[in-house]
Amino acid sequence: MNPTAQQRDGRPAGLLARAAGCVGAVVLVCFLIAAILVVLFFANLHHVTQRRDRDAHAGVVTTAERLRLRFLNANSDGTLTRHEIDMALDHRPAIRSLRQEKTRTVLVIEIGASDWVQCYSYTALPTGAVSSAPLKACPHSSTLIRPGP
Repeated sequence: MNPTAQQRDGRPAGLLARAAGCVGAVVLVCFLIAAILVVLFFANLHHVTQRRDRDAHAGVVTTAERLRLRFLNANSDGTLTRHEIDMALDHRPAIRSLRQEKTRTVLVIEIGASDWVQCYSYTALPTGAVSSAPLKACPHSSTLIRPGP
């Protein structure tokens, strides 16, 4: 008896085809699961980075407002002295520039939280008012002024 085309080495050809198909399906499923996991990992990483940036930016804005209120308190007499500036900054060297005139005092302060750094301009008037505004870019560090007594 001659073996038929459906049999090779005593096994039906259909059994080998089914086994190869199952192995291929398992490989394909494993590949799809791995691809989904990679996509989820990078999506989560992007989300975490955005949340950290938002939190850092919110921290900078909060610190800037808190600092404005300190300057407002220090400027209650209409004069913001170097000592009052130093006390409001808690002796941290964050002043990028300081310009004191008869009609106003203008400070540029660098405020940082995590990876977010932004400079704010504070203007203290003889009326006791203090305003602040974020700057698009910080001045060069070569203009850094360290407040002293």
